[in-house]
Amino acid sequence: MRSKYSLLFALCAAILAACSGGNAPPPVDPAIAAKAAAEAKANKEAALYEQMRQNGSWDLAVSLGSEVLANFPGTAAAARVQQTIDETRTKAEVIANTRRLAQLWSYTATAEDGGTQYAAAIASKQAPNQPNARLRLVLRQHPKWGRSVYLLLDNATFDCKGGCATLPVSFDDGKPQRMKATVPPTGEPALFIDDDKGFIAKMEKAKTVDVGVKLKGIGEFNAEFEVGGFVADKWMPARK
Repeated sequence: MRSKYSLLFALCAAILAACSGGNAPPPVDPAIAAKAAAEAKANKEAALYEQMRQNGSWDLAVSLGSEVLANFPGTAAAARVQQTIDETRTKAEVIANTRRLAQLWSYTATAEDGGTQYAAAIASKQAPNQPNARLRLVLRQHPKWGRSVYLLLDNATFDCKGGCATLPVSFDDGKPQRMKATVPPTGEPALFIDDDKGFIAKMEKAKTVDVGVKLKGIGEFNAEFEVGGFVADKWMPARK
């Protein structure tokens, strides 16, 4: 009698075990789970990348897109980012360069007798073979003296023994043109370009301006100015 009940109990236990085992979910493949998690993270960062692109925040978009490509290679999100990352980098570089050029200029407003003096100034690029020779190009509007364009030296002196009456000036890739220059009678290390109006008009349309000068102890020196970041509105009081 016991064996009969024991057999029945074992049979019921087997049936219950079979039923419970059939309802259990299959084991999860770790590789598949890891891939799904990576795709989810990649999609999240790719969404932020697209959001920054839509907002015009190209520098942030480049950072986010680069992280997606570096951290989640082979994902669908990385493939989408790859389609636009070159364009994003190009636009980010353009904005960064525009910002750099704008920061090369400094603008000042100084109280003077009779009103306010407005000035905009930019330093020349540092020459690899002449690191100590740098010029400053200054646009100035003085309440008494009017508008002026002149070159200033910080650590050198103009050599005008052979004549500084004219300077070779080129705008962008144009041919050098001779522009009349005047040494101030007060003796400061400056050269005034006589045609200030013509110089400014051409400079505002150019990206670079090259001016050739002679310096004592150095000789011929070509000063290159990256003027493309000039903002006329910041010097507008001088133009009224």
